[in-house]
Amino acid sequence: MTCATSTLKFLAFLMNVLSCIAGAFMLSASAYSLVQFNASDSIKVPCIVGVVLGGLLFATTIVGCCGTIRESPRTILIYAIFLFLLLLAQIAVIFLLPINFHNLAVETIQNAWNRQMSDDSMDNYQIRYDCCGKTGPNDYIDSGLTIPPSCYLNRKPSIPNDLYTAGCIDKLALAFSNGSRIEVISDWTLVGVEGLTIVVACILGINFKNMERRRYY
Repeated sequence: MTCATSTLKFLAFLMNVLSCIAGAFMLSASAYSLVQFNASDSIKVPCIVGVVLGGLLFATTIVGCCGTIRESPRTILIYAIFLFLLLLAQIAVIFLLPINFHNLAVETIQNAWNRQMSDDSMDNYQIRYDCCGKTGPNDYIDSGLTIPPSCYLNRKPSIPNDLYTAGCIDKLALAFSNGSRIEVISDWTLVGVEGLTIVVACILGINFKNMERRRYY
């Protein structure tokens, strides 16, 4: 085996491992989001697709690692084709199934508001995001409820000026939107890693094929 082929083999194995880790992360992150947001309608389809694609990517890269170790050109090229199809599927999901973070925020806060009388669910969001009610403090007043201490800075209702005036829906939607930037970066980083893995796999598969031909001479 030439030095160039050995280097390609190492690089292909490394890229496969990175893609395998990325697939496992995609699967686990999508599954966690489904559980965390109680399979919200706003994220259900994208997350289910993420679980499927993450599982397929994880399984496919294991095949790629095996093909690299066995130096099988057929396995490597089949792996590259499947990885390319997964790459196209991921790009389609990015453009066709974006998560509507405002709808997710509305649904999340509405669910917390519905549970407010039994477990003070709103307190967690009001304390964390410095907000009050769904759209503002008037939500409590209009519902005939007392504005809770969690709606005040330092939790002191005795100081009227410390009352948060922003609603939790807008604050949570903003937080989700900021987090989505990280998601976009990670999505396209994964696409780039997979693209590079496909290129390396194709070159390595061709090298393995040429090595097989030389054995007959």
